[in-house]
Amino acid sequence: FLASMAQAPGLQAGDRLLAVTTLSFDIAVLELLLPLAVGAQVVIASREQVQDPARLGLLIEHHEITVLQATPSAWRALLDIGWTGGPGLRALVGGEPLPPALAADLLAQCDALWNMYGPTETTVWSTCAHITPGLGDIVIGHPIGNTRIHILSPDGDPMPIGATGEIVIAGDGVATGYHARPELTAERFVAEGGPGGACMYRTGDLGRWRGDGQLQH
Repeated sequence: FLASMAQAPGLQAGDRLLAVTTLSFDIAVLELLLPLAVGAQVVIASREQVQDPARLGLLIEHHEITVLQATPSAWRALLDIGWTGGPGLRALVGGEPLPPALAADLLAQCDALWNMYGPTETTVWSTCAHITPGLGDIVIGHPIGNTRIHILSPDGDPMPIGATGEIVIAGDGVATGYHARPELTAERFVAEGGPGGACMYRTGDLGRWRGDGQLQH
């Protein structure tokens, strides 16, 4: 996961990432460990700074932050107080659907915008998309490294391009199941390609492959 994130959205030794996520939320893994993995700097915001968009905006400016990962609601709170972005800032958005209006506002204030998708059961993020002006509908992009995405019918058959089905995730990030919940594990964690196949996770989310190869939630 960290090796893939270092490539896209990307993080280098010269970056400064602002960590705003509580440790009980899985996306904190990226904020705390990815900078260490590539030799970048991590600036850890206090609870009071995270809860006050004005103080958070000042923190971004003071430390010349280059990467910030947050939910759409947190980004909206920053913009609503008149925050005008930062030079060289890359915005990572995940945890909730990215509204097109918010994407447009962030594109106007940041150097780059990435939309991230993935359930905890598949280790933080499973896909990412570089959102650019004029892209149209918001997408969740392509699988990260060592990850495979299937769009399946209720019967488990692959859906054709453009058709809606369940997003099912396979690859190295898939967990082994739920602790002490065998029935739920059997329901959500199934074999890829039939009995004996690698474990994959049924997300319950609906999506489709677009003709351009992008995945849409």
